[in-house]
Amino acid sequence: MTHISRNLRLVGTLAFTLMSFGACGQTPMVLRSNCQGVGAAPQEPAGEGRTVSVSQYSCLNEGGPLEGSVMTGTTIWDSNKGASVSLSGSGVIRKPGSLVVYVVTESTNSTTMVDGKVTGFSGTGKGVYQLATGGASSLAGKSFTFKFHSTGFGRFVVDTSLD
Repeated sequence: MTHISRNLRLVGTLAFTLMSFGACGQTPMVLRSNCQGVGAAPQEPAGEGRTVSVSQYSCLNEGGPLEGSVMTGTTIWDSNKGASVSLSGSGVIRKPGSLVVYVVTESTNSTTMVDGKVTGFSGTGKGVYQLATGGASSLAGKSFTFKFHSTGFGRFVVDTSLD
């Protein structure tokens, strides 16, 4: 490998690291999670046209200090006519040498409709990293925002940024 290509690789890695932690003045991207639902999340009647469902998920994460980590979590949704609000949400992110526990403080979710049929979903939310150890310890106590959208049957992507 030539000195030029080695230096370009180092500059690229440094630029990605700086952007991941906000040194470039943009909202820092902590991670992108490629997720899938785990098991069924049946909707249970909750009166007045509302339903409640419990969704569990597992994700493989890309980016920042959580690159290559696995996330598992649960969200309880209160839904009414295609719009949902999270009643609770939490999870754990695991990577050798790191452990992160997060809590979702608020989240909304709405279905995407095409020709009167549900074709997907998208939403946003906020949370806080309650506990973070090892290589991810800098995240402890930090709040985050996230956006998510479906990518196929039972699959979705979550983009998370530090506040």
